[in-house]
Amino acid sequence: MRDRQPSLELSPEPEALLTALGLDPSDPEAAIREAAVTDPRVAVIVEPLLGVTLTPTMAHGSDKINVIPAQASLRVDCRVPPGLGREHALEKITEVIGNDGWSIDFDEQVVGNRSPIETPLMDAIRGWVESVDPGAVVAATGLPGFTDSRWWREAFPECVAYGFFPQREMDLFEAAPLVHGADERVPVGDLGFAADAYVHICREMLS
Repeated sequence: MRDRQPSLELSPEPEALLTALGLDPSDPEAAIREAAVTDPRVAVIVEPLLGVTLTPTMAHGSDKINVIPAQASLRVDCRVPPGLGREHALEKITEVIGNDGWSIDFDEQVVGNRSPIETPLMDAIRGWVESVDPGAVVAATGLPGFTDSRWWREAFPECVAYGFFPQREMDLFEAAPLVHGADERVPVGDLGFAADAYVHICREMLS
């Protein structure tokens, strides 16, 4: 898992993002290499969106320092694209480490979901972005983490939910590493900027 990750694969949101970045989504591996040449930070952000990710986070062998354990366990944080679950994850895990010498249990399973890309809400977002930054491109993306949007979509099947929070004072490259960190924060200016967006978009949707 240190040296290999599952092969990359497309889903609608990262495909749209790669296209907006001027990269060819038909060859995700080549697109990531090209992005890394232009700006390595872009590749780091985009690559986890392209399929299953495996991140070992907890290991356990023995509770006593003087005992060589008969077996050891490793807990792996595994993220899967929206709509896919256990079977797809198992296929990709086998691709990385084979199928011999280990057993696996899925002790927590959360199947991701998504909202359509082309919706009236997306049109309203594009309208606001154009009003504050003419010529800017709005691109769909995904989140290789957990979002409360999942619960909204599950509770209200017709709900369209996007994790849209516009920023100007702190860009994505600065904000992303702060998530769940000791110094996680949002500039006051960006908070006001986002509030303006939400007011505008709500008025547009309700008019």
